[in-house]
Amino acid sequence: MRGRNPFIDNGCGDSLAEAWAAHVLPHSPITELVSGLWHVIGVLRPTPREMVIYRLPDGCLLIHSAIALDEASLKHLESLGTPTIMIVPNRIHRIDAAIYKRRYPQLAVVAPAVAKPYVEEVVAVDAIAEEWLPDYGIICHTPNGIRPQELVYELPLTTGKALLFTDILFNLTDAYLEAHAPRSKWLLRWLGAGNQFGITALGQRFFMTDKAAYRQWLQTLADTVSSLRVISVAHGAPITKDCSEQLRSAANRLA
Repeated sequence: MRGRNPFIDNGCGDSLAEAWAAHVLPHSPITELVSGLWHVIGVLRPTPREMVIYRLPDGCLLIHSAIALDEASLKHLESLGTPTIMIVPNRIHRIDAAIYKRRYPQLAVVAPAVAKPYVEEVVAVDAIAEEWLPDYGIICHTPNGIRPQELVYELPLTTGKALLFTDILFNLTDAYLEAHAPRSKWLLRWLGAGNQFGITALGQRFFMTDKAAYRQWLQTLADTVSSLRVISVAHGAPITKDCSEQLRSAANRLA
């Protein structure tokens, strides 16, 4: 592995088992959030990261922000359905994309149009998210007031809706960090990741272009997405209670 970056290299010169093993880092078991929606918490210091698994209406699986899993978790994943679609949500969350495509050649690699050039530095993109995912009943929301980098995905559930965010909202609560990255807690607090749901100080600096526009967009999302049951973020605890109100609170913190 010397001379390579294992985080963006699929190890094409190694066996699949060797290449996959090089990507596997500590992670949680696959845990159900609601019927048809699961998540995995991975540890990539200093920040924990979240992978989401969604069962499509045809029974196949969509993976958002893939994390390389150990063998037991891979068996669990495959017991849920056939991995068919992989969303690489932005340029940051492409670490394990290529190795997933190598393991599951049938995966359709999907990325937002703005992220496609960066994702294709590590793996070929088969489809543009905002053009292709609506055929599966998934709504792709483009954030206002944020530098173009990612989308927010509205997924239909049997009991309502889920929203998948990536890096424009965090939820790194004290309890979550104590459980999954206790050594990183104070560094993340120093970097501006507060003990609350919202955009971080670093996110405001590097991603936000118009605070008022972003605040209004979050409020509109909270008002218009009916029966919101889950909010997932790439870094932090998923929200499964009072989701619309939590989204309004995140917006109001930008006042």
